[in-house]
Amino acid sequence: MAMRNRARIGSSGAIQFPRIGGLGAVLLGILLFLPQCFEYEEDLHLAPNYGGYVDYKYKVPLQERSGKSLIAFLPATKENVIQKYGIDPDDKELILEDFASEEVYETDTRFPRKKVVRFRIRFKRPELLEKLLIGQTSVYYLDQRLVIQRGFPTSGGLQENSGRIATNFHKYVEDSLKSRALKLSVSAPWYYNVYANVGATAGPGRIYYNLPLEATVNRPNPSLWRIEIKANPMPEDGPGNVPGQPILLDPADSGATD
Repeated sequence: MAMRNRARIGSSGAIQFPRIGGLGAVLLGILLFLPQCFEYEEDLHLAPNYGGYVDYKYKVPLQERSGKSLIAFLPATKENVIQKYGIDPDDKELILEDFASEEVYETDTRFPRKKVVRFRIRFKRPELLEKLLIGQTSVYYLDQRLVIQRGFPTSGGLQENSGRIATNFHKYVEDSLKSRALKLSVSAPWYYNVYANVGATAGPGRIYYNLPLEATVNRPNPSLWRIEIKANPMPEDGPGNVPGQPILLDPADSGATD
C-alpha cells in the first residue's frame, strides 16, 4: 500500500518494552517467572469519534513480602496503574474506571502469590493509545483510515552456532510457551470497516488476535499487528434491520477504491 497522505495524529512516543539483552519485557518476564504465572487480555473499544476505552485483565506473580508485581510493566495496584499511564484526574484525557484486584494463591507453582487485576481506561483521543497499548504502538491516519500499528519484540530466535546449554534452554522456553498467548481485540462501530493483517473476525466491527508467546522466541523479526479502520456513515436503518458488514482481514479484499 502506498504511504500517501500519511498524517501523524500526535507526537507521543511509542510505548516500547524495556530491553535487557535484546529481549522484550514480555519475554523476559516469562523466562524468569515461567509462563504459568502470566495471563494478559486487552480489549480496545472505539467510538465513532475514535475516543473510547481499553479493558484490561491480567494475572501477575507478586513479591512475597511487598505484594508488588514481579512483572514491572503490569502494575498490581490502583496507584501504580495511575502512575504507569500518567493519569491526571484534572485533565480528563485519561480516566481510570472499575479497578478491581483479587489476590490468589497457587501452591503448585514457584511463585504462589499472584494477583488478578481488572480495570478500564477511557481516552478522548486515539493518539493516546500509543501509551495505553502493550507493544511498540503507532497511531496515524492514512487515506482516510485510522491506522493502529503494533509491534511485539522478539528475541530473534536461536543464534547460529549456539552452544548446547543455550540450545537446551531455548527448547525449554519454546515448549513452556506453546499454550500461552496475549489475547487482544479491537471493536469499532458495527457499520465501520475494520481491516487487519492477521486476526479473526468476531462479528461486525470486531476483530481479535491471539499472539502466541512462542512467536516471541522463534521469529527473527517482531510480530506486527496492523489494524486499519475506515469510518462509514451511520445507516438509516438500525443494526436490527440491516445485515452487519463483514470485517475484512486485508484492505485488498474489500473491492473498494478510495
